[in-house]
Amino acid sequence: MRTAREIAEFVGGTLRGDHSVEIHEIGSLDSAGQGALAYAEGRYVANIAASNASCVLVPPGDYPSRTVIVVDAPRVAFARVAQWLYPLVHPFRGVHDTAIVSSQVTLGSDVALGAWTFVDDGARIGARTTIFPGCFVGHDCEIGEDCVVYPRVVLYPEVRLGDRVILHAGTVLGADGFGFVFDGTRHLKVPQVGRLTIGDDVEVGANACVDRGALDETVIKSGVKIDNLCQIGHNVQVGSHVVISSQTGIAGSSRVGDHAVIGGQVGIADYCRIDERATVGAQCGVPSRKRVPAGEVYWGTPARPLKNIKRQQAHLARLPRMAEELKELQREVLELKKTLADRVP
Repeated sequence: MRTAREIAEFVGGTLRGDHSVEIHEIGSLDSAGQGALAYAEGRYVANIAASNASCVLVPPGDYPSRTVIVVDAPRVAFARVAQWLYPLVHPFRGVHDTAIVSSQVTLGSDVALGAWTFVDDGARIGARTTIFPGCFVGHDCEIGEDCVVYPRVVLYPEVRLGDRVILHAGTVLGADGFGFVFDGTRHLKVPQVGRLTIGDDVEVGANACVDRGALDETVIKSGVKIDNLCQIGHNVQVGSHVVISSQTGIAGSSRVGDHAVIGGQVGIADYCRIDERATVGAQCGVPSRKRVPAGEVYWGTPARPLKNIKRQQAHLARLPRMAEELKELQREVLELKKTLADRVP
């Protein structure tokens, strides 16, 4: 439990109202009750007066008769407070009796290994990392400090993880890329001998897959957030602080620039380039070797600039009316032809 004063000091905001209000939970502006902290920005600022939240993080403005904390970015401040109020609770410490750990493994201080976890030769696990039950860590893997690996995660050999990485249940890292060559009779497997390297502060959602490189490396740089059920192919390079939403697939050897945003159910073919701070909208289809320029917003299949898509959608909306107008013109033309034909001697 924290007071409004403590929260204001934590986020560096300006407190207005009752400094002693006690906060023991968080909630949305609509559902939060007494003892809860909420936030409001944009059009939702108008709903502050009707909220039952004990304290609200708000942008600069006038909020009479409410206990508020004024900050420049309420949503960002809310996220930081939420982490502060709800720190990760480690359910166990130490190495469980049923964990199978090679004698050639290096464990940092305060590492936790859950039941039936397997850690192979040459693996290195950093200090304070927690690996939940049922995980597999292949040989020569490296896991940094303060990582959290949830149940049933599989790390194929030689996967590298930075510090503070979070891997949700069912994630598979370092599996073979989809590499085959047809010899005229059958598909031959091309051995995938590259590595997978993941930077600091990366989070990978449940049941996502990131393949190892074919010959070189698949790289996920620091700060990347990958949603559930995503697939990232071999040799893909994902820049820092990229956000990739659920059910997105990125084919081999594509490049995604720093701070790019990729929506849900996006399909990116091989050898594509998504440049820095570009946005690829939900259900977008990016054909092979296509480039999405830096800072641009693309949408649709095949992917095109959003401004072009909006113009096309506007025309599509007019098609039914245009069809009726065309039919009317056709009727008028037929009547005119008939009239002219009647006048010919």
